[in-house]
Parts: sequence; structure tokens; C-alpha cells
Amino acid sequence: MRDVAELARVSQSSVSNYFHKPHKISEATRERIRQAVETLGFVPNDAARMLRTGASPVIGYVAFELASATTPEIATAIEQRVSAEGMYLLMANDAGSRRREREYLQLFEQQRVAGIIVAPVGEVEDELARLRRRGIASVLSARHAVSPAQASVSIDHVAGARLAVRHLVELGRRRIGFVASSPDLQQIADRQRGALSVIEEVPEAGLELISVPERTVEAGIACAERLAERAPADRPDALFCANDLLAIGIIQSFVAGGRIRVPEDIAVVGYDDIAFAQSTIVPLTSVRTPHARLGAAAAKLLFDEIAALRAPAAGEAERVAEQVEFTPELVIRASTAK
Repeated sequence: MRDVAELARVSQSSVSNYFHKPHKISEATRERIRQAVETLGFVPNDAARMLRTGASPVIGYVAFELASATTPEIATAIEQRVSAEGMYLLMANDAGSRRREREYLQLFEQQRVAGIIVAPVGEVEDELARLRRRGIASVLSARHAVSPAQASVSIDHVAGARLAVRHLVELGRRRIGFVASSPDLQQIADRQRGALSVIEEVPEAGLELISVPERTVEAGIACAERLAERAPADRPDALFCANDLLAIGIIQSFVAGGRIRVPEDIAVVGYDDIAFAQSTIVPLTSVRTPHARLGAAAAKLLFDEIAALRAPAAGEAERVAEQVEFTPELVIRASTAK
């Protein structure tokens, strides 16, 4: 670093700012330092910097579905805030594996990241509490925390499911199918619980659980093909899908097959209201969830938690963390409305 400073004719603090706070130096200074770095082949040693300062420039993010249509929007919002803080985001995909989730949490601990945002598959709060004791802040994303000491940002999926199924029963639908995978995933379990709570209020209504191996368009197409093989009286007259990708696949198959009309024969509701929901061949009614706001809130809470760990309040026993919960809304389109 000293060699770079000498060659670029700047101070060592300017070289440090070039790597970590480039907005603090002028464009001309940045260019001189860039040329010196290239000439010398210099790579900063962040491990050594962390030993000196005790601060890591890295935030870890563990997502359970990188292929999900909603994860990129959440991750983009997190990255924008992390970048604004002059830090860097490392993303990991546990692919729905609890074992892999634990391994990534351990890896981020070994790397001494400043904080972790995790959209959990399993129960991770005990592990996150242990990390807090070691100085690593954390936020649960897309799940409400149980412990008051654990920061979280979540969506009220029970309320979202109630909106969807209440809409269907108000349309006169009584044989409702809930299309989902991974019933042990908390978010899916909450949607099922919300759907059942509405069905229990309508004596003549019933809810059929329709299992699919994954929450993809392809899985939706396969599900629709199985439903089309049933006699009309044995089919649901409405489907509530655990996400929009399943719903889009189902609608695509019904329309292409020409045997089942949407919504006349089967009304379809999705969940998430992704960008493609309104562009399907039959525009999709969906439960809108605020993914960008969720990501931004998770990042804000994490930096609040990092600050609290670095400067704990005097005499404070165990800090009560902030827990944010968003309420979804129903967007009605042609897949349920004639």
C-alpha cells in the first residue's frame, strides 16, 4: 500500500479510500491510484485489514431459492444498501437443504463477516444467537423471528392466503385446490394455514392439498395435465397456488389443451405478483408481496444490528430487536374475474 501511494504521489489514506470509500477522493486521484495498482499488481489484504480494524467489509446473504422469481428483487434491494455503505454482498444458495444452510452460516462465521441476512429453511435462531455473542449481527428474511432478540423482516402469509381463498369463495367456488411443495417450509405452511382458516368458515367448501415436487412453471404444467385427466365433477373449481410460477404453468397448460377454461371452469390465483403475472395468456390474479421493500428493510435492520453490537447501550441486558412484518394485498385479474 505504501508503494502504491509513493508511485501515485498520494497518501496511504487515499489508497485506502480508493478501495473502500472511493467517493471520498477525486476522479483524477482515483485514476492515478488505479494506474499505480495495475503497474504494481497490488491486491489489498482484507484479512490483514480486518485484524487491524476488527471490521469486515462483507455482508453474507443465504437464500433458499436463488432460482425463485422473487429472490433477485430482494437481493437487488439488499445489494443497493450494502453498496451504499461501501461494503460488499456475498450470496449463497442452500437449495432448500438444512445441512447446506448450516454450512454456509459456519462459512460466513469463519470469514468473520460483519453481518448475515438469511431466508431460512430450518430453525436457525439458536445458531444466530450464538453468532451474535461472537459479534456477528443477523436478520431473518421472509420469516418472523420467535426470539425478541432476533431481528426479522417478514410477510404475513396467513393474511395473504386468506385474501386469496376468501376471494375464491366469494366468487362461489367451493372445491378449492391448494397447489404447493415443501409443506414443512414455514412460508408454505402459513399459506396453507391461512387457506384452511377461510375454508373452515364456509361449511360447504373444501380444500384439497395438491402436492407438486417444486414451485416452477414446469411443475405447474405437469399438475394441470393430471387435473385435466380427472372427470369434471372430480376437479377443483378453483386453484390457489403457492407461487405465481406454478399458476402460470397451470394456466398455460389449460389454455393450450383447450379442455379447461380459465376462469369459467377453474379459477386460478397465484402468489407473489411477479412481473410476468399480468402478462400471461390469461392475466393472473395474485397476492402481491413487497419484495423490494422486504430486501431494503432487511438491509436497514442489519446495519442497525451491526451498530448496536459495536456500541451496546450501557446496562442493557439483552436488546429487543426490531421485527418488521409487511401485509400483502390481492390484485384481481382475468384468471378469476370474467
